[in-house]
Amino acid sequence: MKANFLVLSLLLISVYGMAQQRTAPDSTNKKFYVGVGASSIGFNLEYQDEPKSGDFRPVISLHGGYKLNKRVSLQIGFSYGNNTDKYDYVYVEAQDKLIYYSEISQTRAIAIPVTLKYGFLYPFRHLQFYGTTILTPIISSTSLKKTEQREDVTTVTYNTKASGFNAYLTAGFGLNYTISKRLDMYGELHLLHRSFNRDWPRKTSILTLAL
Repeated sequence: MKANFLVLSLLLISVYGMAQQRTAPDSTNKKFYVGVGASSIGFNLEYQDEPKSGDFRPVISLHGGYKLNKRVSLQIGFSYGNNTDKYDYVYVEAQDKLIYYSEISQTRAIAIPVTLKYGFLYPFRHLQFYGTTILTPIISSTSLKKTEQREDVTTVTYNTKASGFNAYLTAGFGLNYTISKRLDMYGELHLLHRSFNRDWPRKTSILTLAL
């Protein structure tokens, strides 16, 4: 993934199954909650075998959480992605001879993000600043197929599939605003987003907005 890029995530909605007031921290405020979200955040996956990489862009995700104490909450989610990328290009072999090349990459993946949130500041009744750390294990498979078309004859020149396990660590800060007893709006700035399958010196920043 590129070193510095901006990702907007929409409709990450946390719907609380029980009425919850976001006032000053209260040790008795321990609630379960569930939510559904849609995001454009992507993950670059790596494999030991060919093809060496694939892209996972989960669209819909489900999550549930529990507030452990007045400041700390633990959340687990589930998301599935089925992404297909196709590239076509033409090679001019001669004035009246064109060769059409096509590459199709398909990635299927399941992610189980585990999120830990810590609320450290409550400046107003419905406003909370918090820190967040997310560990996202991903199980995936990617297939890559290449074809070549000369005149009306299409030939498969490459066809392979790989599967594997990837994991990402994400950390940053968030701002939560309580709209009602059952609906929250929040945004997160992720200053760390790194893959365990790569060298750790890589750095990136991600901005997440949610409604």
